[in-house]
Amino acid sequence: MQFCNADWRNSRGWTLSGLFLACALPVLVMVALLTPPGQSPDEPAHLVRANGVLHGALFLTRKPRLDAGSGKMREQVGVKIDAGLFSAGFGKTTQISGRPVVTSADEAAMQGNPWAHYKIFSNIPNTATYFPLAYLPSAFGLGVGKLFGASPYISIRLARLADAAAYLAIGAATLAVASYGRALLLGVLLLPMSLFLGGTLDQDGILVALGCLACAGLTRETRGGRTLAFAAFLVVALAKPPYLAIMAIFALPLAWPGFWRRAGEVLLASLPVLVWAVIIVAFISVPFIKPPYHPGPLFNGPAGMLMDKTDTAANLHILLADKARFLILPLHTLHLFGSNLAAQAIGALGLLQIVFPHWFYTLWWIAVGMALLGVAFCRRPAYRPLPVSVLNGAVALLVILLTTWLIAISFYLSWTNVGMDFIDGLQGRYALLLLPFLAFAMPSLSEAMPEWVPLLPVLMLGVFDIGYVPLKLVTFYYLH
Repeated sequence: MQFCNADWRNSRGWTLSGLFLACALPVLVMVALLTPPGQSPDEPAHLVRANGVLHGALFLTRKPRLDAGSGKMREQVGVKIDAGLFSAGFGKTTQISGRPVVTSADEAAMQGNPWAHYKIFSNIPNTATYFPLAYLPSAFGLGVGKLFGASPYISIRLARLADAAAYLAIGAATLAVASYGRALLLGVLLLPMSLFLGGTLDQDGILVALGCLACAGLTRETRGGRTLAFAAFLVVALAKPPYLAIMAIFALPLAWPGFWRRAGEVLLASLPVLVWAVIIVAFISVPFIKPPYHPGPLFNGPAGMLMDKTDTAANLHILLADKARFLILPLHTLHLFGSNLAAQAIGALGLLQIVFPHWFYTLWWIAVGMALLGVAFCRRPAYRPLPVSVLNGAVALLVILLTTWLIAISFYLSWTNVGMDFIDGLQGRYALLLLPFLAFAMPSLSEAMPEWVPLLPVLMLGVFDIGYVPLKLVTFYYLH
């Protein structure tokens, strides 16, 4: 099987891999060691899921259980976990000046948290639906900790470092494989948000790296490269089925030999994801428990009604009652929160509390913009006429927009309180899986720009972040 084309052994890709490792390694290690447990998005739930994978609980099932908060029997989905490890997963901090600070007493308490040697059931509806493959690195790290008798606190650190090692390996492979668009791929991999996720137990870090690897494989335009791309992106799509639509890009280019064969491969590769999505709906997903709330303004049921969970059927009925809402609600949400989501995509660390100055976000978006220009104006290994290139770029952009819309609608159905006139739960980090695919939305306009031009801003910010990102963590969590 041909994996590469003629420039595979070009040292440029390997050099970039080395530069990526030099920039990313210290940040990932510092994130893993400095971030208190539980201070990344849904980390306790990801810990439960990784521990379940370690003990063979690959696919979770749901059943009615007594909810301690409400005293009601509710459908729950989860797995059992050692009570000591579960407690350690939330960490311990002290609120000082409106932020969670790790005092010396907090650090001692976390390090002294022992294994309980009895298990409790943890309801994890937000991570139970994820396919387990992306949890293998963190499960391995937890296993190493248990094997050598480490405390829960140290085991969590080892699990994070295992995730970081996987992120580094996938990122380095991405830059070694890619034939073009390397500045964009490097930029996505070095974004502070990507590195923060890669150094904690949130599986999104691994998924972002795998998305970049899938794009790198596609740029090879070889049989082996496409196989690599399918394998990497299937892990992403199985974890997050709304991203499946992006696989339509794998069938491009249109109006080019082999299109129908490529389209058939996309349909075949989509089948496992569609089957998994059916399994999720039928056997795994449960409503999210919410604090009691009154339905939003789009609800036309009884006035004054109280609800305490999500209701997919009710929100779907609201959308179908006025089909324009399928488009209006995502656009309204983008109008309300678009700037915050854009900043979060660059970096909002911790539980979205650690933000950067405006100039920092601006510099990163300029670097990403330069990287996109590099895709259009730097040399590509395969030439296509401009009309073909523009057509396929437009199709790729439409696919990305469609995927974004599907993600937004899925959050309205699965997470948003019934009847709300905006979509709740969207976060900027969800865009990180889409950013690398913008490489295929950029037509090839010229070969006038040397590759180092779009690479330089990304590398400069990557070097700057070696000190800046850990400094932000230290300042937020440890100085008081």
